[in-house]
Amino acid sequence: MPELDKASAVARPAVFREPGALLYAGNCKDLLDASLAGKVTLSAWTRRGYPGNDLGDALPQVCSVGGWDATRPQDWGLKEHCNEGVKIAYLARGTLTLTLDGQHYEIQEGQMFVVRPWQLHAFGDPFVAPSQIVWVLFDMGMRRPHEDWLWPDWIAWPQRDQNRLTELLSKNEQPWYTASREVARSFNDIADIVAMNDIEGSEARMRLLISMMLLQFKDQLEAQQPQLDHALAASRRTVDIFLQRLWHALDDDWTLDNMAAECNLSRTQFAKHCQSLTNMTPARYLQMIRLEAARTMLTTNATRSITEVAFDCGFSSSQYFATCFRKQFGISPGQLRPDIRRAAAALAT
Repeated sequence: MPELDKASAVARPAVFREPGALLYAGNCKDLLDASLAGKVTLSAWTRRGYPGNDLGDALPQVCSVGGWDATRPQDWGLKEHCNEGVKIAYLARGTLTLTLDGQHYEIQEGQMFVVRPWQLHAFGDPFVAPSQIVWVLFDMGMRRPHEDWLWPDWIAWPQRDQNRLTELLSKNEQPWYTASREVARSFNDIADIVAMNDIEGSEARMRLLISMMLLQFKDQLEAQQPQLDHALAASRRTVDIFLQRLWHALDDDWTLDNMAAECNLSRTQFAKHCQSLTNMTPARYLQMIRLEAARTMLTTNATRSITEVAFDCGFSSSQYFATCFRKQFGISPGQLRPDIRRAAAALAT
């Protein structure tokens, strides 16, 4: 599983920390296990714990390049997760169910897709179908929509062309594309080079192939003239994504400081966006969703105690939780329990 060293963790606070974090990367184990069991052929050059052959010092900023080849239906899939970079992938054969930000897409042979670090995605429905996929996963030095993209310096393009590709990919989130003939050929050549497993002897050629694929993809996007949405790359969207995922990390010790840090924004910027999106202060919004989650737990799970629910939802004590709950809903947490117990008893009979 991908893990960050201490220096990286300091540079990117509160991101990719552990299972349950809002942007947690580390969902490669099912693919690795399937490869070790001989169910799928995995051929990749990687770093940071992604499965494959270690890149060492080669191809800076590439987390993974290569792909899998599943010649028969699989009994595994990749569950919802984020990446530590921008993945550009091509389906060379078969079909693949991609879930991207909650929407399901059936990727067909000859199509490609782009996944950005903040986009939750999964592969399989629930299992992976026969398919061959090739990808390049770049660490662009950003994790959130509003941050600057940094292409590897070995992609020797003029800055204006790098900026244009960034604009086409950051302000346009079309889920998939039909790859041009040139892009498809470059991906197939990338797969062939990886299969040779000569990282040191093939690095120069791989750099050229990846650069060419990106240039061809840029030309393809330019020809399609996608509608660009500047709001997709704004700090307000970063906060919106954070607030949506906050529901899944309610037991963290959130403060205004670490919520702003999670979004890589100042306290003032974060609070302003939160107020605009929710009409609440960050502290009020956090308490509101904790109370809503607690009410759901209390009315759907009679086995958990009120104290356990309070702690699960991030309250420091059951007494404080009860006070806040009564103020919000006009009843005590315990008053919900007789109703759910009667309902359970009725179902049992």
